[in-house]
Amino acid sequence: MTLPIDPLDTRDAGPRSSGAMAWFAVVILCAAQIVSTIDRGILALVVDPVRADLGISDLQIALLQGFAFSVFYVTVGLPLGVAADMTNRRRLLVCGIIVWSFATIGGGLAQNFGQMFVSRLLVGVGEAVLGPCAVTIISDLFPPAGRGRPMAIYVFGSMIAYGIGALVSGLILQVAPRGAFSDIPLLATLAPWRIAFVLVGGFGFAIAGLLLLLREPPRSGDGGNATDKIRFRENLHFLVHHKGIFLPLYGALAAFAAGNSIATGWGAVLLSRSFGFTIGAAGKSIGSSLVLWAVAGALVASVLVDRVARRGGSAGKVKLAALLALLAIPSTLAVLAPDGSGAVILLGEIMFASAIYGTTMLSVVAEITPPRMRGLSIALYAFVMTMIGASIGPIAVATMTERVFRDANAVGWSMAIVGIATLCLSALLALAAARRLRAVRDHGGTMATLFTTVA
Repeated sequence: MTLPIDPLDTRDAGPRSSGAMAWFAVVILCAAQIVSTIDRGILALVVDPVRADLGISDLQIALLQGFAFSVFYVTVGLPLGVAADMTNRRRLLVCGIIVWSFATIGGGLAQNFGQMFVSRLLVGVGEAVLGPCAVTIISDLFPPAGRGRPMAIYVFGSMIAYGIGALVSGLILQVAPRGAFSDIPLLATLAPWRIAFVLVGGFGFAIAGLLLLLREPPRSGDGGNATDKIRFRENLHFLVHHKGIFLPLYGALAAFAAGNSIATGWGAVLLSRSFGFTIGAAGKSIGSSLVLWAVAGALVASVLVDRVARRGGSAGKVKLAALLALLAIPSTLAVLAPDGSGAVILLGEIMFASAIYGTTMLSVVAEITPPRMRGLSIALYAFVMTMIGASIGPIAVATMTERVFRDANAVGWSMAIVGIATLCLSALLALAAARRLRAVRDHGGTMATLFTTVA
C-alpha cells in the first residue's frame, strides 16, 4: 500500500473553519495549555516544602517531576495520541482535563511518596491528551502557510504558564501562613503548598466547560473515506522508513526538553538555596521573569516562524531550532549570576527560546507527517520530550548534586553542567535533521518525493 504524503499538497487543504470561531478555539486551547503546564510544573515551585512534609529526597523529587509522566506514556500515552486521530478530539480533551485536574488536587492531599507518584502519573494525562488534540485541531482550522501565528499563541500558553504558576503559587505560599484561607473548611487545615495544589487543580474544570462550546472541526486530508482512516502499523512503518529524519528530529526535541527542564524544574530551588530567597519570593520573582521572557518570545515567534518557513521551508525551521537550543544555554548558568536579580533574569530567559522553539518544532512535525497520523506524531513529540527530556534533565541534576557534589547547595553547578551538555546535543541533532530535510528539497523539489512509503 502507498501512503502519499505531501504536507503542502491539496490533500492538506481540506475544509477550514474561518474567522472568529477558529481563533476562539485557539484561545481556549491556549488556556488549556496554561492550566496543563501549571498543574504539571507546580511541584518544581514547592520542592523543599514537599521534601520536608513527605520526608523524601531530591532524587525522589526528580522522579516525581519527570519519571512519573514517563510511566504513563509507556502504558497509554501513545495510544491516546492514536485516539486523537480516530475519535472526537474535543470530548477526549474534556475527559483528559477532568482527570488531570482531579489528580492535581489529589497531589495536594498526598501523604507519602507513593500517593504523590500516582497523582503525578495521572497528571500526565494532560501531556498525553492535550498536545495531539490541540495541534491537530489547529492544523485543521488553518492552512499550512498560516499556522505559525495560531501555533505561536498555543505554545505561548505553555510559556507563560510557568510564570503564572510561579506567581500564583508564590502568592499562595505567602498569604496562606497569614490565615488567608482559614475560613475555608477544606483549605484551613492544609499546609500552604497543599493549598496551592488544590486551588490550581480546580482551574481545569472551567476550561473543560469552555471546551464544550467548541465544535469538532472536519479533518483535513480525510475525505470521508472509511478505508483512509488511521492505520497504526503503516504509520509506524512510515516513521521507521524515514528514520534518518525522525530520529535526529525527535532526539533534538528530547535533548532540548532536558535542558528546558533544568531551568524550570530547579530554578526556584537554586534561588532559595544559593541566593537566599524564601520559597514564596522565589516563586513570584521567577514567575515575573518567565512571563516577560515568554511574551517577548511569543511576539518574535508569531512573525519569525512563518518568515523562516517561506524562505527555508521545514529544513529552515529545524535550523532555527538548532540556534534556539544554543540560545537557551544562558538559562542553565544562573549559578554564575552576581546576585539574585541576575539569576532571576537568566532563569527566565529559557522561556524566550522555548516560545520560539515550540512554535517552530510543532509546526515542523505537523508538516512532515500526513494529516491522518498527526495525532500519533504529536504524541511522539510529547513522549520524547517527557519520557526522555523531562525525566533525564531533573534526574541528572539531582544525581549529580547528591552523588557527585554531595552538597545540596551545589545544585546550580549541576544545572550548568547538564544544561550545556543537553542543549549542545540538541543543536547538533537538529542540524542533522535539517540536512536530511534539505536533501529532500534539493533532490525532489517537494516533500512528496520523500514521504511516499510502500508498506
